[in-house]
Amino acid sequence: MDGEKRQGARSYAVADVTYENKGMRFQGRINDLSPGGMYIDTINPLPEASPVTFRFDLPGDEPENPVSGEGEVVWMVHMQGMGIRFTRLSDEDRARLEAYLSRG
Repeated sequence: MDGEKRQGARSYAVADVTYENKGMRFQGRINDLSPGGMYIDTINPLPEASPVTFRFDLPGDEPENPVSGEGEVVWMVHMQGMGIRFTRLSDEDRARLEAYLSRG
């Protein structure tokens, strides 16, 4: 892809994700995860530039301790999915995510 700006380790592990926008809650599946964002497979992608809050469990992690944060939709494909750039993650969640990604 020209103009590729992705950085850091990536994982193609699949995880369920819950995301919200304007009081509406949706479900999807993460199939591409990096320290800076994720791709969500969903039939309900949000428009580009939409703010979103999210919550997901890292594969193999404790389900009662999800990664949660805020992001922005940077691209979408109608009825297929969307790319999210993380705009806010706690230091703890960022460290957990980076540790997970470093395991490959």
